[in-house]
Amino acid sequence: MEARSLDHILTLPKKSRFAVIAEGLLLLAEHVGALHTALLCLHDRGETRGAAAIDALASEEAAKVLILLDVVRMGWSDQAAVGRQLKRFYSHLARGIYARVVHGRPADRGEVRDYVDTLRQSHFLDGPGGVDWIFRNEVLSEREDSLYVDYVSTDGGDYWTTPANRTDYLSIGPSPIIELAIALDRVGCLSLEGLHIMEATWRGQTIEDNTHWRVIEGINRKVVDALNTAGLVTDRLTRNDVRLIYEQWTFPLGGIDLQKTPVAIIELRARQDKWLADQDW
Repeated sequence: MEARSLDHILTLPKKSRFAVIAEGLLLLAEHVGALHTALLCLHDRGETRGAAAIDALASEEAAKVLILLDVVRMGWSDQAAVGRQLKRFYSHLARGIYARVVHGRPADRGEVRDYVDTLRQSHFLDGPGGVDWIFRNEVLSEREDSLYVDYVSTDGGDYWTTPANRTDYLSIGPSPIIELAIALDRVGCLSLEGLHIMEATWRGQTIEDNTHWRVIEGINRKVVDALNTAGLVTDRLTRNDVRLIYEQWTFPLGGIDLQKTPVAIIELRARQDKWLADQDW
């Protein structure tokens, strides 16, 4: 019987843990690269549905790269926190949140936490008035809408959804997290030696909610410089790869809750009713 669990890493001697993580990271990098090649082919041929489906899969695999790198960035001092981080490897929601966070460049970690809190809600209100309709978790629903034909119940009625409706993909293009994962591989960060360099660079860093983005960008630059000095940078690295690492490799998410927040439908209905009652018709 096979069991999927990374928790066993914590039972290994510390000197052996990086070897296991590095092995997985290199396998993930190869897989993300192969999916990215297929994605670009579909995109160039205008095959929106296939491109969106491959993008959803590649984004989650790329998120696994960042989840494992955050284990390295956070260190091993808090075993319980590392265990929680490793469990995110198997969570669709956590992986989707990682993919979303890469899109932005927040001012500080508090801004990241606030954004993540909105993404964790099981249900939320939206529409022209901000409260018109109730929607299910947008990270999970976007993933499922790209992959599956499904039958859903909404305020607008019950209906079938299909990936064929994803007509926006050609204008959006590949998710940034895919290209970021590829860039981190090209710069040598995913190798065993690269992980040790990254761990040493991050050692002793304290990241709070008021920590400014420039602190993270500065650490990213130090990591890249150290990888370059160690001769780990590959000849495939581009200027855009370096820019992505500097600007889009965001705050470690280890200290931020990524679990789904249950939101009662009755509470959302009450907010809708209050909004309607407050309107001056």
